[in-house]
Amino acid sequence: MLPLNVGGQHLLVNQAKKDITGLTMTVDSYNKAFNKLKPALTNDETSKQAETWALAGRIKAELFDKYMDNRRVGKKIDIKAMGHTLIDAFDYSMTALKLDTVYILNKKGEQVIDKKTKRPKVKTKYSKDVVNRLIEHHDDYRTVGSELYNIKDWDGAYKAWDDYCKMAMRTDDARWVKPDSVVAEVRYYQGIAAWQKADTIDAVRLFSIARHAGYNRKEAYDYALVCLSDLGNDAEVVKLAWEAFIKFGTSDPQYIRILINDYLAREDFSGANDLIDDALEAKPNDDELLNLKGLIVENQEDIYQAFPYYQRCIELNPSNASGLFNVGRYFYNKAMETRQNSRLYGKKLADLVNPMYREALPYLEKSYELNPRNADVRNALRDIYYKLGEADKLQAIESSIL
Repeated sequence: MLPLNVGGQHLLVNQAKKDITGLTMTVDSYNKAFNKLKPALTNDETSKQAETWALAGRIKAELFDKYMDNRRVGKKIDIKAMGHTLIDAFDYSMTALKLDTVYILNKKGEQVIDKKTKRPKVKTKYSKDVVNRLIEHHDDYRTVGSELYNIKDWDGAYKAWDDYCKMAMRTDDARWVKPDSVVAEVRYYQGIAAWQKADTIDAVRLFSIARHAGYNRKEAYDYALVCLSDLGNDAEVVKLAWEAFIKFGTSDPQYIRILINDYLAREDFSGANDLIDDALEAKPNDDELLNLKGLIVENQEDIYQAFPYYQRCIELNPSNASGLFNVGRYFYNKAMETRQNSRLYGKKLADLVNPMYREALPYLEKSYELNPRNADVRNALRDIYYKLGEADKLQAIESSIL
């Protein structure tokens, strides 16, 4: 005869099983049935039985279905509660499968090996129903992940997408399997969720898994670069930028910019020049590439040799903020050098250099309009306004800093 407390827990399992067989089940009645079962999940005896967890998984899965039914008929539902109900169904089901797997032993107490599969023979009682129920809901985990993400439940979205991928990687039933491209996409979304919840290292791992599994869209590289940059991992940033550059070329200049900056940091001007020349050969009218070429030439020689590249850059794209800054900087530097090298002073010096400042202004002002966060262009404008005596403009730019 079972001890009283154990028998009571078994009665709870049986009662919960009976409670969910009604024809008019509601969200509340499913929750009541689960709450009735809940003590059995922690009882020393019933918590070790597959039936307890299989029933918990069933209740949660059917509760999820009830949420979906209610939404289909226009009822308002709790998205977070619905999503976590399905997540709980996965966790309880996995525990049930683990407990339901009993190895068949021979008379010596050794595991019996299946001659065909070469794997240990096992017997189960609840696993078939558990697996069938999970497979029926497999795609729901991907959908629930999106819904939880949309309400900014990053942890919930991460878990739902992780459950989806774990199921898709099982090999014990062909019905689990999903196309690699789909799993790779879900891993990418899981990486976004990890990034949102500030787990940058895990986000990098998931973006890598996604790319290697076949998700080769540009954002899988871009988000990973942001994360690696946040981690200060310059070597991996450069490595990934090479991968992205090989795949996407100059469609996004950030990749080649990272590579060229790496060359410049190592003072490998020849390598930087070779890289930009190869890119320009393929796209000679790319304004970003021409601006980068100017920066390389300026590092190797001076801004005067680089000026034609900056000028050509803004001819092709009058809204290239960096190119505009570099053209404006050319005239600004020219004025500054003239001041330093001239023996003139006072009005005669002002008459000589002020036209150069005025020539720089439209380029610098346009660059500042496009990118007001550029401190270098802002400082140059402040200096020019001061020297030209344009108090109103100086006051305006000083106010914008505050």
